[in-house]
Amino acid sequence: MKKSLLVPYRFFRSLTLTCGVLSISAVTSYLRRSNGFFCFVCFLILFSQGMGAAESYEEDILQSASTGDPQSQFALALLYEYGSETFARNPEQSIIWLEKAGHEGVAGACLYLGMKYEYGNKVTKDLTKAACWYSCAALKDWPAAQFFLAGLYEHGKGVASSPLTALAWYGIAADYGYPGAEDAFLRLLKETEYENMKELNKTQEILLQDGGTVCN
Repeated sequence: MKKSLLVPYRFFRSLTLTCGVLSISAVTSYLRRSNGFFCFVCFLILFSQGMGAAESYEEDILQSASTGDPQSQFALALLYEYGSETFARNPEQSIIWLEKAGHEGVAGACLYLGMKYEYGNKVTKDLTKAACWYSCAALKDWPAAQFFLAGLYEHGKGVASSPLTALAWYGIAADYGYPGAEDAFLRLLKETEYENMKELNKTQEILLQDGGTVCN
């Protein structure tokens, strides 16, 4: 497979928050069903510093999110989504904060919203919205979103069916090494008997230059 035009791999990035965050470390069930993708979602707290440190951390996240910091809004959404020993789960509030962060272009929030709307997780299932949110994350170099978006284009779910666009996104995700993307690319390439690699690379270039749309 000829390499597509890509920017450097930045999928596993840390969130920029006002307090010390070491990493994020849990997975969701519907992500596990998606070709082995493990999205890091819960924050690792320094337990050695005791419960007080966790409470202080969460208070800082809440305060920063309330003042409009998009990354903190995403962090707060994850706290509501999964809860903690000091923070009660509230999936409905998680949706609210995910959308706030998603509208500010936070890629992780866009990916989560795409999955929620695709599977109808605490929202009304809406494949058009799922495609829009996946596109938001795909354009910010998140290969999971690129892979999921390719699947929607392949099957015409939420978007007009387009084997060429599906091939383009599968190829981009494959170049990032996303599990299953290269197999999907080669399978669809064989099924469509597509051979114009120059056109495909041009399509990838155009997709990656897209400024994206606002998802409602």
